[in-house]
Amino acid sequence: MKQAFSLQQKQLPRLSMQTWLPLLQCSLSDLDKHIQSITNENPCLEVQSGFEISESSSSSSHSAFMEYQQNVTNSSSDEIEWMSVATESLYEKLDNQISAPLFPTPISQKIAKQIIYYINDEGYFEGNIEEVAAQCETDVYKVEQVRQRFAYLEPIGVGAVDYKESFLFQLNDFELDDELSILLSSMILQFDHIEKFIKHPRFHDAKDMLKKLNNPPAISYMQEEQHILPDMYIETKDDTFTIRINHAFYPNLTVNQIDKYDNFAKQKFKEARELVKLLDLRKATLYNIALVLIEKQYAFFMGSELKALKLQDVADELGFNESTISRAISDKYLECDRGVFAFKDFFSNAIDNVSTAEIKNFLQRLVDSEDKEKPLSDKYLHEKIEERFGVKMVRRSIAKYRQELDIPAFKERLFLYKLSSI
Repeated sequence: MKQAFSLQQKQLPRLSMQTWLPLLQCSLSDLDKHIQSITNENPCLEVQSGFEISESSSSSSHSAFMEYQQNVTNSSSDEIEWMSVATESLYEKLDNQISAPLFPTPISQKIAKQIIYYINDEGYFEGNIEEVAAQCETDVYKVEQVRQRFAYLEPIGVGAVDYKESFLFQLNDFELDDELSILLSSMILQFDHIEKFIKHPRFHDAKDMLKKLNNPPAISYMQEEQHILPDMYIETKDDTFTIRINHAFYPNLTVNQIDKYDNFAKQKFKEARELVKLLDLRKATLYNIALVLIEKQYAFFMGSELKALKLQDVADELGFNESTISRAISDKYLECDRGVFAFKDFFSNAIDNVSTAEIKNFLQRLVDSEDKEKPLSDKYLHEKIEERFGVKMVRRSIAKYRQELDIPAFKERLFLYKLSSI
């Protein structure tokens, strides 16, 4: 493996790093557009998108491409409309609303803008009222008074400290009769015991209303899940691994000489031939990284846990700089028997020789099997992980891992469990 790769690497000094590094870092979904921008400036190059390549291409790769295109283009009109207005971020949206009459004075506007600084991507306020008061040279009563006005901003529910307060904020956006309003407020505040309201004559009205509330409040501003396009496929049969590059998305380049023999023509012809080599080198680089990942993470591909692995480990194996490996795996994905994974997922730090990936998997399993009536707190998860792996960790690491796994806090999980059961 090392010998095959060294033959490719010897070419690097003669190739343009200015062209090579962006080409290596570019995601597969953006590759065609990136190549097209280069060929537009080079009359010696003709480019044909991967899906236009002749029938000799892999039919399975072609099918994968067509399926991807269908998924991307079959967006609903609502999604298309959302994409057209989503250029305004959550924080820009909030900032643009900090004005009279809700915030009529310079000090109220200053406090409101400082509160926005402490609102997370989900729309919740995670700051400290006393700290905001000190920063704005005012008292905590004034800060809290201003924060409560966020109940009238869009997206509705933003600025609340938790889902219960957010729901109460959101009720302001609906026209409710007094009985239903009181019932909903009571159900939200006592959500841990929501079953006590089941016999109320307006319970079903309240339940339908709850389903209209957003949790988290800024969900419409959170980044939508992107369609993942694997750069390669790793197939396992009889303990033998086969790596297959996703050629369907690689453009087909043709180099032509132009009817001129000046320096410009010679230079463009040289650049065109170089780009073809660079495209092949990109494939070879990713292929060899995949080979190393199979070797280093063999247990994972066979159904076990990921081991600790650093970028430098792969860089040393292939004779590249760590920064080059970092560029190579950026926005790259592979598909194997266990699913689709980002290349970066295979690199994991370790705590006392236990990979963080293994800890995260254990945390996920604990939450998946938890009692829906009593979700596990971060304190309990912390204790169980330390007991299972014999390591010492700070509790905030659990919250960090949980967020990386998109696992809500235990109170929010309790809400979701309760709502789904009624």
